[in-house]
Amino acid sequence: MTSKEILEVTKTLNLLYVEDDVLARESTLDLLENYFQYITVAVDGQDGLDRYKENEFDLIISDINMPELSGIEMVKKIREVDSDIAILFLTAYNEPEFLSDGIYLGVDGYILKPLRLKKLLLVLSKICEKVNLQRSQLLYQTNLEEEVKKQTQELSHKLHYDELTNLYSRYSFFKDIENIKMPIVFIIDINRFKIINEIYGSHIGSKVLKKFASFLLNFTSDTTYKAYRIAGDEFLLLDVQEYIDTDKYEEDIEKFFTRMNDFSLVINDDIISIEVTLGISTSESDAFECAKIALDYAKSNNYKYTMYSRGIDSRSDAQNVMSWKEKIKSAIKNSEVVPVYQPIVDKNEKIIKYETLMRIRDEKTKELISPNHFLDIAIKAGLYQPLSTYVIFEALSLLEKTTHTFSLNFTYSDISNEIFLNELERFFKSSPQLGKHTVFEITENESIADYSVVKNFIKRFKAYNIEFAIDDFGSGFSNFEYILEIEPDYLKIDGTLVKSIDTDKKAFVLVEAIVVFSHKLGIKVIAEYVHSKKIFEILKKLNIDEFQGFYFSKPLECIENDINNIEVKRYE
Repeated sequence: MTSKEILEVTKTLNLLYVEDDVLARESTLDLLENYFQYITVAVDGQDGLDRYKENEFDLIISDINMPELSGIEMVKKIREVDSDIAILFLTAYNEPEFLSDGIYLGVDGYILKPLRLKKLLLVLSKICEKVNLQRSQLLYQTNLEEEVKKQTQELSHKLHYDELTNLYSRYSFFKDIENIKMPIVFIIDINRFKIINEIYGSHIGSKVLKKFASFLLNFTSDTTYKAYRIAGDEFLLLDVQEYIDTDKYEEDIEKFFTRMNDFSLVINDDIISIEVTLGISTSESDAFECAKIALDYAKSNNYKYTMYSRGIDSRSDAQNVMSWKEKIKSAIKNSEVVPVYQPIVDKNEKIIKYETLMRIRDEKTKELISPNHFLDIAIKAGLYQPLSTYVIFEALSLLEKTTHTFSLNFTYSDISNEIFLNELERFFKSSPQLGKHTVFEITENESIADYSVVKNFIKRFKAYNIEFAIDDFGSGFSNFEYILEIEPDYLKIDGTLVKSIDTDKKAFVLVEAIVVFSHKLGIKVIAEYVHSKKIFEILKKLNIDEFQGFYFSKPLECIENDINNIEVKRYE
C-alpha cells in the first residue's frame, strides 16, 4: 500500500496507544498523530485495559515492559474478549520470549524503539490490509443479515396478509384464534361469484374482490372486528369480547346488509352488484367449523345469514363418516381400490376409448362401491390422493398391455401435486408411445383455484401427445374464457344436461350452443349419462362426436389383464 492509501485507512481507525515512559510516549505520539486522527493514550497496562473496556478500538499499539500490568498480560486479557483486534508491540527489546509470547497471543507485529517512519509504514500497511478485509467481511455479513431480514419480513407479510386484497390471511386468522377464548366469527361468501368471472373475466373478478375488501375495511374501521380473506370469494370477520351481546351482533348484521345495498362496481357501461351470505358462530370451540356449518345451512336454505346452533349441525353423522374413513383406509391397505372402465363410443356405437373410474370393493359383500358414497369423505379425510394415484397407475399399467385408449380423471388436487406429477411424467418418459393412447380429463368446477396451474399441467403433458378433456362442462356456469385459454381436445357435457335434454328445452339449447361453440374451435364434444335410445338420437342430431352412458354399457371391471374382447353391453 502507498503512504496515501495507508493514511486513508489510519485516519478512520480508533487507536489505543499504551506507553509508561513519558519521553517515549511524547516522541511516538508526534509521529502517530501524522497518521491517526483518533488516539486514546494509556500510561500503563492496567490503564490500557481499563480504557479498552470503556471504548471500541480498531488497533492497539503497546509497550511490553510496564508497571502494574505488562503489555503481554494486558493483551492476554484483551484476547479473552476479542481475538481479532489488530495489536502491535512497541519495544526496546528483541528477546525470544517476547517473540514467542506475541505469536501465541496473535500479535500482528513488533516495532523496535526508537520508532522509525519506514518501519512504522511497513507494519501499518499490513494492519490496514487486515482492517480492510475485516471491514469487507463485516459489510458482507451486514448486507447478508439485512437481506435475510428483508426476506423474512416479506415471507411473514405473505403469510399474514392476502396478496390480492391485503386483508389478513387465512394463516393469520388461525394464528389469531389460537389464544382466543371466546371468538365471534362471521364467514362471508359472495353468492354466485363464479358468474362474474365467467361473464367479465377473472381480472374483473379480482377488482370486485379488492373493492369488497375495501368495503370490509371501511365497515370495520371503528369496530373491534378484524377482516380476513380466507379463500377465493370467502371472507371472515373476527371479533373478541368478554361476553356475547346478541343484540349488538344483530344490529351489526343489519348495518352490514344495509351498507351492502350500496355496493357496486362500474365496468364500462355495466354496474356489478353482489349479494353475500353470512355464517355466524359464537361457539367457544371449533368456531370456524361452526361458522362454516352456519354458512352452508344459510346457503342451502337461501337465507341471508344463519347463526350456528346444534340443531343445524350435521356432525351428528360423524360416526358414519368415521366408519367410511376406516373402510377407505382398509381398501387402500388391502388393495381393494378397483379401477373400472366405461366404454366411450362414436355415432356408430363403436368403442373408441374407455374412461377409467374409481370403485372400492366392500370387504364383506365383495360388491363394488361407487365413489358417490365415499369420495367426499375421502377428500375431507386426506385420503383422496392415494385412491386417485392407485387407480391412475393401475390403469396405466394395463394400458401397456392393450392397444386401446384410456381416459383418466384428474382433479385440481391431482394436478397441483408435484410429487404425483413427477411420478406420472416418469411413466410417460419411459413409455412415450402410450401418450397417443391416453386422454386426461380435468373436472371443470369451483375447486380450481388457479387456472395457470391447469395450463401448465396441460402444456407439460401435451409434450407426450396426450389429449385433454374438460369434464362436467355446463355444470353451474362454465368458464368459456378459460376454455379459450387452455384449448382442450374434448369437452364432456355435464350429465345433468344430457339426462334431461329430451324434456328440458333450456338444457337442449345449452347443449346445442356448447356443440356449436366447441366445433368452431376444433374441439370434439362427448356426451355422458346417455341412458336411452331417445337421448342418443337427439344427441346425434346435435352433432355430438362421442357418447358414454348406461345405454351402451355400465362400467366394467377388468378381470383379465387384457380388455381387447370387451364389447358394448346395452342396457335399455
